[in-house]
Amino acid sequence: MRKATEYEQLLTVILEDLRMCLRYTPNRENDLLCFMEQYLKAQSDARPNILENLRACMDGKAYPNPYADYQHYGETEISLLEHLLRGYPEDMQSSADKGTVLTNLIATINDLQDRSLGQLIDRWRKDHLIQLLVLAAKEEGYPPLVSLIDSQCRW
Repeated sequence: MRKATEYEQLLTVILEDLRMCLRYTPNRENDLLCFMEQYLKAQSDARPNILENLRACMDGKAYPNPYADYQHYGETEISLLEHLLRGYPEDMQSSADKGTVLTNLIATINDLQDRSLGQLIDRWRKDHLIQLLVLAAKEEGYPPLVSLIDSQCRW
């Protein structure tokens, strides 16, 4: 029972971190820097629009989220990951082939990671996700195969 609570708490931490990155809070100084970086890296035909947004930011007017172009995952991907991770302990409990359960879960998370251009699972989330997977495996008496996770994950 304690491990189930620990699993749920760790899952909540991961999901909250993922969702935090989707919430944009305007910060003029950071937004100016972001727009300037975009301007410097942009093709010449894209620069006028970026310059308009930069001017709006400088003048304290409404402007779009400068980080939106960097968001390659959304609530859909987070919800799918949540669904997978909430079902994982039960899948481990009910399956005779726990290695296949773990391998299939990793493959599905790999697909999500690929769809999000590698942004869904960063280094911090990877460490926490591995803890989560190992915790559920231990609960079912399956040896914590961190090496199996490391060898098959692309995150």
